[in-house]
Amino acid sequence: MIEQPVTVPSVGTVEVDIICLSRAKNHAILWECKSGRTIEPKQAHVYSAVRADHVQRTGNITFPRSDSASVEVAYVCLREDAKAVADSLQRIGITLPVVSLGDRAELFSGKIQDQDVNNAFLAGISLPGLENVPRFLLANTQTSKAELARLLFPTLVSLLRRQVGRISPRHILEETFNDWACMGTDLRRYLSDMVKGLLLDVCKNELRQLTQIVKVTHSPQEFFIEFTAEILGRDATASTRTFQKFERLAYGFIERFERDKPYEPAREPESMWLPGMEPGS
Repeated sequence: MIEQPVTVPSVGTVEVDIICLSRAKNHAILWECKSGRTIEPKQAHVYSAVRADHVQRTGNITFPRSDSASVEVAYVCLREDAKAVADSLQRIGITLPVVSLGDRAELFSGKIQDQDVNNAFLAGISLPGLENVPRFLLANTQTSKAELARLLFPTLVSLLRRQVGRISPRHILEETFNDWACMGTDLRRYLSDMVKGLLLDVCKNELRQLTQIVKVTHSPQEFFIEFTAEILGRDATASTRTFQKFERLAYGFIERFERDKPYEPAREPESMWLPGMEPGS
């Protein structure tokens, strides 16, 4: 599970970066990934108080045996920041393990309760170079509409090339974000709301001649996007021209959001004619 909020009553809420659940051990490790040298004391206090029942109740995790489930927390950071992170935790009186990342992932301080995991990090786990690490997390709750739009359109083009004529927002989300299945509920809700808004907007405006919105009868908030015959089932040459048009419209849509501008319809070709010389006059 990625970016999942967990609440500890009377202490606070943390957004856990990664939750790893071992069903065989009935045990979960909550990972807090730090991109710098500082920690948030309030966040650390929540982590130090978290229990399995908190994770099951608010963390969207179901333990095989909730009455005997266990959890633990570990901080992970770059090797050059590990000492500063460990010192910060020590200063506020919190004992949590710190794993450092470099050419190897190693346990820098503390002890991980899961003995197998602890031993693995004590020995060190070889890591590929950062340039070879796949970027699974494409978006978070801070990702802008323009950035999301840039991620969506390759998916739409891919579906079009496969001649998929009717598409649901859920289908688009699952194809765009390969980590959708393990995202936290808040992140899923954010991306779903944003993507639905973007799709409704672009289909109403830039893509109005190529798409239409079809509402779902039994669920008014849900809908499908249907592509028109103009973009489906054409010969190769016509399809290429249509895809090129689709691409131009898509980039116009992205640019509109980057500039925070309202939609302005393009001038129709007829409006370019001199008075009295319009077609049919």
